[in-house]
Amino acid sequence: MKKILLLLSVLASSLAHASETIKIYSPYSPGHSASPALFKIIDVANNSQNLYKFTLEFKPGANQLLAVRALDDKSLAIIAPAFVENVQEGKLNESDYIPVHAFGDACWAVVVNKPLKGAKEFTVGGVGFGNAAHLTSLALGEKYNFDVRYIVFKSNNDALINMAGNNGVELVIDKFENYKGLKDKNPSMNMIAASCPKRLPQAPDVKTLKELGINAPYIFNIMVAHRDMPSARRDVIKQILNDATVKLGDKEIFKLSAMRPPVFDNINVEKFYETSISTVKKLQLKYRDKIESSKK
Repeated sequence: MKKILLLLSVLASSLAHASETIKIYSPYSPGHSASPALFKIIDVANNSQNLYKFTLEFKPGANQLLAVRALDDKSLAIIAPAFVENVQEGKLNESDYIPVHAFGDACWAVVVNKPLKGAKEFTVGGVGFGNAAHLTSLALGEKYNFDVRYIVFKSNNDALINMAGNNGVELVIDKFENYKGLKDKNPSMNMIAASCPKRLPQAPDVKTLKELGINAPYIFNIMVAHRDMPSARRDVIKQILNDATVKLGDKEIFKLSAMRPPVFDNINVEKFYETSISTVKKLQLKYRDKIESSKK
């Protein structure tokens, strides 16, 4: 009933925009693991209402700066927690955009191909610094007392292929099948943990990072709008996207974790945004020296 009242309360002011297109700018490439979930959300949103037409435009590169800089009052952009590093460095003004919708939990499976205990250094592969995979590996190193060396690859696929060798720790992204493929290439690889709030349905005996006492962020996405977007339009869009996400169901969206993290339950987008960004900022501050030194 509350949802119906919300939609009715803003319907009058939104009818003038019935033929408008709301463009969602994605910082990822069309082949990124988050893209299928996003396509499904947009498809359901377009089929379930006729107030707006949602389209998706990819703007990969520059660590999400291109997507956010494209914002106007008829568009949304997707950001992730590590993005706040650009805000801290003054590249963007955080007050220029506000959260509209949160979705995600692209869970990481932590895989090793060397024993963790007694190691002096591990190599971790990825596509950028300061992201959640890097923060996770630093937290792992802190627990097991080893240094982390981070190698940047052009894509996650390159990282997965290269890390199939005897190099160190790899955090396999989104698809459980990727782990199986790596293990076929390197039978010594072993999954030791998962970043999901609950254990993976595909590997129920593998503990979560939190169960192992390792502090690491979840991977998720937040859709933000420019502050110039009218509040009535923003409220309707927020409700449409939320309904689309719920109707899709977790198992359809998240192939690896098959669940939404508890942080999504009974919490509005603004609070989720505030809590998540705060968590990542604290982790980045804690590990900043290690992040900078590992780049060398």
